[in-house]
Amino acid sequence: MIKQYFIRELRNLMKNKYISVLKIAGLTIGLWVFMVTGYYVLHETSFDHFQDSAENKFSLESRDQFGEAYFQSPLPYVLFNSLADHYPEVVKSTSFDIKKTPVYIKQEDNLIKSDYSEIGFVEQDFFNFFRFDFIAGNAGESFNYPNPLIISRDIAKKYFGRIDIIGTPVSLIVNDRPIEYTISGVIENPPSNSNVCLHWIGSLPHFMQTQGKNDYKSDWNYQCKNYVELLPGTEPSAFANKLSQEYAGLAKLKRTPKILLTVLSKLHVNKRLRIFTTLGILILLISIINYVLLSTIEKTRQLRYWGIEKISGAKAFHLLLKNSTSALIYSFIAGIITLGLFKLTQPYFLNFVGNDVAFNASLDSNKFIPAVILCLLSVILLSTFINQFVSGKIKSIEILQNKYSKGRTGKIVFNSLLTFQLIAFIALISASMFIQKQLTFMRESDIGFNKESLISMNIAPGDIHAYKLFKSEILRHSNIKNVAATNSLPLSEFSTIYGEVFTDSMGNQQIKTTEFINVDNDFFKTLEISFIKGHDFKENASNQCIVNQTLIDQRGITDPLKETIKLGGKNYQICGVVNDFHNKSMQMSITPFVAHYAPDKISHAIIRFTGNPSETVELMKKMTKKYLPETIFEYEFFDQRIKSVYRDEVRFSNIINLLTLLSILIAVLGLLGVSYFSSLLKIKEIGIRKVNGAKISEVMTMLNKDFVKWVVIAFVIAAPIARYTMNKWLENFAYKTNLSWWIFALAGMLALGIALLTVSFQSWKAASKNPVEALRYE
Repeated sequence: MIKQYFIRELRNLMKNKYISVLKIAGLTIGLWVFMVTGYYVLHETSFDHFQDSAENKFSLESRDQFGEAYFQSPLPYVLFNSLADHYPEVVKSTSFDIKKTPVYIKQEDNLIKSDYSEIGFVEQDFFNFFRFDFIAGNAGESFNYPNPLIISRDIAKKYFGRIDIIGTPVSLIVNDRPIEYTISGVIENPPSNSNVCLHWIGSLPHFMQTQGKNDYKSDWNYQCKNYVELLPGTEPSAFANKLSQEYAGLAKLKRTPKILLTVLSKLHVNKRLRIFTTLGILILLISIINYVLLSTIEKTRQLRYWGIEKISGAKAFHLLLKNSTSALIYSFIAGIITLGLFKLTQPYFLNFVGNDVAFNASLDSNKFIPAVILCLLSVILLSTFINQFVSGKIKSIEILQNKYSKGRTGKIVFNSLLTFQLIAFIALISASMFIQKQLTFMRESDIGFNKESLISMNIAPGDIHAYKLFKSEILRHSNIKNVAATNSLPLSEFSTIYGEVFTDSMGNQQIKTTEFINVDNDFFKTLEISFIKGHDFKENASNQCIVNQTLIDQRGITDPLKETIKLGGKNYQICGVVNDFHNKSMQMSITPFVAHYAPDKISHAIIRFTGNPSETVELMKKMTKKYLPETIFEYEFFDQRIKSVYRDEVRFSNIINLLTLLSILIAVLGLLGVSYFSSLLKIKEIGIRKVNGAKISEVMTMLNKDFVKWVVIAFVIAAPIARYTMNKWLENFAYKTNLSWWIFALAGMLALGIALLTVSFQSWKAASKNPVEALRYE
């Protein structure tokens, strides 16, 4: 019997090619999106799960809490020196540093920039704590070499042409300083779902020596990354309390900070993970609903055969078996196509998720494969149940007399599924349009300084003394308008932050943070930031500073030019107040800002130019080579810099746009099928109307009006849902655009237009038929 059902359903699949293609295409799209998002979610939630005893390994940081605000920072290296010797609950520990900086390989007279811009500086216990697979050399002997360097397979193959390169000397430039190394080991490429995904690993003692910090092991000011492994059953909070007391005593701190222990596998946090998960499930639901709608259509058309079978003695079980067989066949075909599509698109996952490292995760297939199988089973069960529910109770005589319908309950289920699909479709269109509006708002809003014709470049520490000469010589050229220097470029991710603790009238302590940068005397002139009071820096103004309006307002200063402020234990005289400008992303509020005159503590130059940008770059390159010999010339236009600041938001917008397009495609496939079925059900009515003189336009209006009704209902439900969701998303931004009503209205109009265009195709075909042919069916 089952074999007969399989054969019959395969025949129906081939016979009804139009509906079959619509069903398989919609289901494949939903399954593909679910597999991609599922793969990504599994990647993001499986960080370092492959490490030995990952559940007992912790990262440690210090937190000073002041009301709702707090300072969080790494702990000093010296605190973890021989930690396991006087804490019996500690199995092992490791301390290391990671520098996010361009890494250059010096080969003869050429400098090659590495694809990997992170380099770790570790001690030998690092490889006892974290799992790395050596394919040349080993962890035990790697540190026996002078100035050891461990590299990944990718780096060995790409830059050295082979893996067997143990003992090869190599010269790197890190932090603009040349460092000589000896390759002592080659490791397998680390998986991207690791918190220590390092392709360059150097010796921490050697690196600190090159930086002139030989006393780092006893320096309480040197902070780095610290990890411990505790004995199973150890209470992390109890250990943290003991360690914080010891830290406060040894470092002679005025306050005892709280030490936070974070499980290694929970260290990586993706704030958008819930959004991606929801979207993946939503698109899958849309595709399943689309499949169920089309299956219901197809099964309703085949009810005559079921009526004959019922009269011949078939039971409800046989209908259930028939429906489940059909769902199994379609799910199997869609599943096979999806797997092939998944494999084909897997190399492009990097662009989809926006990772900065290769997407080569070490994933647990025991979680991923069952999720896919469960997804396919949900398709089979849901479609079987609804088809059984809609058509299982129809009487045989009604079927054979062609008087059948879906019944009241069946219509409710059918229309509810159609409406849900349209709600998701409209909500995604609204979200996509609004996210694009917020991105446009952030990129085009006034950020407080003139970002046009502005370019930045780095300056090596060894060339700082030559900056004045470089500046004076490059200003001789007519296309160079202004030149300035700073140690922290506007819109940088990191900067120096000072915190001051204040006690209010109730005795509660609060912390106020101030951003602090070093600049030369032309910083504000070059950025074209206007002064409210005071003036720019004069020469030799080492104890002077310029502040923004936010700092004046926060501190309640009435006469700023007569005030001094204290930061980091030093007093600075305010010589000027500038208008507020965005030194960070518009996701963050403008904070108190202090610029200190210190041209000997800079790391970047900012140049405002006129004329041809490419000529300016060539000039900068030439002048850098002549006056800044230790500097590796790298530049960035400020409009590109602003784009990079909002890179994550742009990628998020692109993902939403892609999912919106896929949901539109699924909805179109469903509407094509539903409109096709609707025209078949009303074929007699169409024929009668045409015989009585009805025009094609009148017939099309009759067929389309129900779809218009459901689009309107879906819009009324989708608009508040989309508005609430976008309001929650906007909470991540300090500066935001308005939730304009026209976005939702336009989304509704687009949805209505797409729906009408889709169903009108089928309506026109039905209305254009010869009425004699239509009535012949009856």
